[in-house]
Amino acid sequence: MSTAGTPLSETTNTSGDGQDVAQDSLQTLRAELDAMKGLVAGFTKRTRSRKRKRRASSDSDVENDAPTSNKAKSSTVPEQDFASHGRMIMRFLGPFENIEDIITHGLRVDTALVGDEVAVESLADARLTESWTIFHQKVPGFHSLMLANHANLDVIHSISRKINTGMEGARSDDTGTLKPRILGWTAEDLAPDAKITIMTSASKATRAADPAVFALLLPLEHKAEFPDPLAAFQSGDFEITGRKYPCFLFPFGQPNDETALDTILEGPIMLRCSKALLMGPSSALQGDGFHQGKPGNASLIGLKMFTKRVIAYIACQVRFNLSSLQNWNRIDGEFDYEEFFWLIVKLFDDGPFAKKTIALYNRMRLTADLAKLCKWRWKR
Repeated sequence: MSTAGTPLSETTNTSGDGQDVAQDSLQTLRAELDAMKGLVAGFTKRTRSRKRKRRASSDSDVENDAPTSNKAKSSTVPEQDFASHGRMIMRFLGPFENIEDIITHGLRVDTALVGDEVAVESLADARLTESWTIFHQKVPGFHSLMLANHANLDVIHSISRKINTGMEGARSDDTGTLKPRILGWTAEDLAPDAKITIMTSASKATRAADPAVFALLLPLEHKAEFPDPLAAFQSGDFEITGRKYPCFLFPFGQPNDETALDTILEGPIMLRCSKALLMGPSSALQGDGFHQGKPGNASLIGLKMFTKRVIAYIACQVRFNLSSLQNWNRIDGEFDYEEFFWLIVKLFDDGPFAKKTIALYNRMRLTADLAKLCKWRWKR
């Protein structure tokens, strides 16, 4: 006579196959739990103890040495430092990009159903798509992480905020490099050993009121129109907007003629500031490839070749540091920095110009790599 099954026996599979399935399910759940722990660690702010832990030796000067332990380490998804990602990616994207907008747009495109794709992207959407591609190509694993959390708006917002913080920090550091030095790099003939005067930050408020500095901010198209451009500008005879090319983009003495666009972005001030920002301030007046001291930003962010956006970003930094504007802002009077950024980027739609200009800027970086390689081979 058989006994009626209890609820437990009805829902519990005690066969060998059932045990295997249950074991596989348990392993899957554990793996998913580990992955979620890694994700939470990536976007949740964690405070680290400053308490001095046991040192390996009494004369060690390294704090927080890990105590000896035979305990096996847990295998979780590595914690990501999203602020560091922001510091790295900013120069590749541009100074005014909003990461949350980029991520939201990119995920919308990547998760669209077949047939829901937009046939023709608007210019703004095309730029966002390009930014999204640049970002996830530069940050391994970021694309998969975002796709796995495309519906979690809190995660996207938190990660975006941390990345934006890192981007703002990198932009501020670059401004700190140029602001006290850039006026010393504006003379036409400067020897590599020329000593420049380091200006105080307070002096920036009146920079554009100096006729010599204003002449660099002056759009090339107005260069020959007025005997006193600064007075004419102050009288309202012309406007300076983000749709005009300032003189600092060109070699000294460049006239406003048909040759102008052949030499744009070849201005010595642009090249000096590029070296300062990516190779270090001591490189500004030196020859291509010069570098000394700790690694420059080019090495830190993995910049092996210049891009149109990197060069446009440098142009924005140069313009800001020559201006009287005290704090970063997209708008400076009639001048729109975002508009100016895309004006420079558009120059690279011309293939021959893009090839020539990027090769010019790459000399600074590639020559440095070649010099490093030669030094390494010589030591061998």
